[in-house]
Amino acid sequence: MPDDHPHPAPARIDVREPEAVRYWTEMLGVTEEVLNEAVDRAGNSEEEVRKYIGSNS
Repeated sequence: MPDDHPHPAPARIDVREPEAVRYWTEMLGVTEEVLNEAVDRAGNSEEEVRKYIGSNS
């Protein structure tokens, strides 16, 4: 039986968008500087950014 429920696309963090930066800094409880560093080092995947922040806190 085919899967009728589409899987959501993984979240991507766009640090060029001020609204996205505000959202993700609040959601992750980090500063803009930490968010930018995490995206620079881990890429823009929410999952990878969360892992990076968790391993560097």
